[in-house]
Amino acid sequence: MLNTRQSPIFSVLSWLGLSLAALLLGACATQGEMMDSLNKTLRGYEKAVRWAKFDAAYSYHKWNTDQEASIPTNMENIRVTKYESSSQRFDQQKLIMKQTITLHYYNTGDLRERSLKHRHEWKYFPESKRWYLTSDPIVFP
Repeated sequence: MLNTRQSPIFSVLSWLGLSLAALLLGACATQGEMMDSLNKTLRGYEKAVRWAKFDAAYSYHKWNTDQEASIPTNMENIRVTKYESSSQRFDQQKLIMKQTITLHYYNTGDLRERSLKHRHEWKYFPESKRWYLTSDPIVFP
């Protein structure tokens, strides 16, 4: 015959076990959502740079309160022909992703193709649930 009455310790342990499982599943979902957000952010930024939408690209930056986001005037003549990521390193503790990109571009004034390497540092800000580019913006010589 089964005892339908459970001991209080068993009830507490069952509750703790279920709570821990829910927390772990919630953390996995949050981590997955965070990485999905990173992938969408990287694609959006790449698309903005690739199509010379530098105002949109600058919106991905996290500016200091004393910094003003101003796009250099020479960027209106820049056309990016290739955007490629050559390395990515993710620091899960600091929620930082470091990336090196290579851009192939030309200036419409001289039509000579050049390349440029740039290091990006993306940081996740949990309060806004968003990735921001915290490194310096791309500057074309």
